[in-house]
Amino acid sequence: GIDKNFTVYDDDDMVSLLVKAVPNINRQQAGSIASKISRAKDYCLLPEDSDKFAQYDIDSSSDFIEMYEAYQKRLRQTGNVDFGDLILLPVLLMRNDEKIRSDIHSRFKVVMVDEYQDSNVAQFALLEQLAGPETYICVVGDDDQSIYKFRGAEVENILTFQDHFAGTQIIKLETNYRSVPPVLALANSVIKNNKNRLGKNLVPFRSGEKKAVLSFLSNQDDE
Repeated sequence: GIDKNFTVYDDDDMVSLLVKAVPNINRQQAGSIASKISRAKDYCLLPEDSDKFAQYDIDSSSDFIEMYEAYQKRLRQTGNVDFGDLILLPVLLMRNDEKIRSDIHSRFKVVMVDEYQDSNVAQFALLEQLAGPETYICVVGDDDQSIYKFRGAEVENILTFQDHFAGTQIIKLETNYRSVPPVLALANSVIKNNKNRLGKNLVPFRSGEKKAVLSFLSNQDDE
């Protein structure tokens, strides 16, 4: 249902569309609403999924839901998409069209995902749809480097991967080629306190006894 020559709306385009779609809001207010809409799409949620908003800490007020609906209606009328749609729409298409889903499964026999610790709920949903019964899936990531929760990244995608994909084999890459032993020991002593992690025992490849230095710098230029 999307024009094949569609345009992808960026943040400014989303704000402009919201100002037109929702009466009596200014650009600053529209910017806040646009961020909430993007977050909802990161979780693969449309206005009709509002009963799930609260569990993902998304605004579940009737005002926001109405504005999200108005935005979606206006966006579809333009024939264009926003960045969230680039994942959300293929997920919905494959969920609802068995033939297309089957065609995709026969086309892609191997799927590999890098930086998997930064994937969000919508990206995981896309991976689920891309994976057929015979698909070989390989994901590469480090649960200890998952730092983008504020942008929608879900470390649970790594922690529960083997629960969703039968026959998963976990291969831990525990040799560290970057850091000398004291630095690696320091990092290990910090990260081991995380509650939700698969866990690993990093072994340094390099030798050296130079210790980490704790510095307090006043600005980015000094840094």
